[in-house]
Amino acid sequence: MTRSRITCALIPLAFIASACQAWKVEKRPIETVVQTQSGPIAVTMNDLRWVVLKDPVIANDSIVGTRIGGNTFGKGRTALSLRGVRAIEKRRFSFLRTLGLGVAAAFLPSLYKLAVVEE
Repeated sequence: MTRSRITCALIPLAFIASACQAWKVEKRPIETVVQTQSGPIAVTMNDLRWVVLKDPVIANDSIVGTRIGGNTFGKGRTALSLRGVRAIEKRRFSFLRTLGLGVAAAFLPSLYKLAVVEE
């Protein structure tokens, strides 16, 4: 196989894998979620800031981790007060997103057929 064919095959697989996940709110206590997590977590604060942390740990009265995303500026080491945390979210499998992606993928060939004008 050529390099371009392999790339064309891997891009849709990466898209499918990411589309099948969504952030889901954890009902367990914050300390339990942080200690048993594997992967990044999203922290929603009481003032509606949303921060994605990689490698979070509980240190005294704060969640400390490396900020990798969210609706606030900046990246790097971040400490968030446990008192200000509204919710913790983890990435989970999403059946609805997977179903929607499957339906969209099923219609792509028909859309291509409609878009291409044959002589």
